[in-house]
Amino acid sequence: MNLLAGDLGGTKTILAVYSNESYPKKLIEKYYISSEWKSFDLIFEDFIKHLPDHISLPEYGCIGVAGPIKGDKVKITNLDWDIESEKLSLLSRISHIELINDFSVLIYGIPFFNRSQYEVIQGTLNSEYKTNQKLFAIIGAGTGLGMSRGLITPKNIFVFPSEGGHREFSPRTENEWELVKWLKNKLNIQRISIERIVSGTGLGMIARWKLDNPLNENHPLQETLKKMDNDKSAFTDLPALVWEKANNGDKLMSEALRLWLNAYGSAAGDLALQELCSSGLWISGGTAAKNLDGINSSNFLNAFSNKGRFQSYLKEIPLIVLKDPEATLFSSACRARLIAESNERIS
Repeated sequence: MNLLAGDLGGTKTILAVYSNESYPKKLIEKYYISSEWKSFDLIFEDFIKHLPDHISLPEYGCIGVAGPIKGDKVKITNLDWDIESEKLSLLSRISHIELINDFSVLIYGIPFFNRSQYEVIQGTLNSEYKTNQKLFAIIGAGTGLGMSRGLITPKNIFVFPSEGGHREFSPRTENEWELVKWLKNKLNIQRISIERIVSGTGLGMIARWKLDNPLNENHPLQETLKKMDNDKSAFTDLPALVWEKANNGDKLMSEALRLWLNAYGSAAGDLALQELCSSGLWISGGTAAKNLDGINSSNFLNAFSNKGRFQSYLKEIPLIVLKDPEATLFSSACRARLIAESNERIS
């Protein structure tokens, strides 16, 4: 029996077929540019239609979706896509397809991730899940800031979705307070959420704030910003440029990156306190995977544990960075495998 797995986002969509084994093995995958398709249904039909003859049609599937799920439906706002799991089943003859938030689905991958897929940067991860229950949380800065929580017991995995990235950002320093005031004025809004700062987009905004100072009008990135603002259709990865400049010794971008890492570490520490996830806090998202040294720096780690009387508690919590860029896809396969097992027991 094969399994369908998917990772559906505003930029890219990946669909794959995995074998139903104790450690799901990928048999085939296909990458799509989301914006090039009018609907996810068309992508899905294309994938199913072009499955090689030697790969049998999956019986169960799970698709991680970048957005909130309501029942068995989801609307991808940026793409104007409406997706229904029942319709996908009819299109493909796959008996059961589950839609799940792309951060929530990562919880299902935790018992199955192998050592090459993650890096432990603090504490010790106990990977034995057959003896007692374990509470985990996940945070990840990408385009936005994702969060999720999960309880893993010897017999079940329970997932609790979260939109905690939209909580109010609380400035801790004079610098952060000045940044918040600038963002409110720049974006013409009255409230700043955590993900306005703790995200890839947020890192770009911190850089813009630094560059907005007249003292920095001759900085090399000023020309890049002008091109970005004059040609909205051309894509420039500003956060990646900030990392690159900082790593090459640029003083201004180093300041921007330090502020961002401090804010990220503090947000991660707040989540760990809220959830008391003593079994581990997982850090996901492309930013962490590509810049492990930054997440493993004193800027991030000190801000994470700097929570007054709970500092010693936070210093003992395992911190694990997901390095696998296809962690969502793999976790979707793990969830599909659990769905298959559950249905087999019932039947």
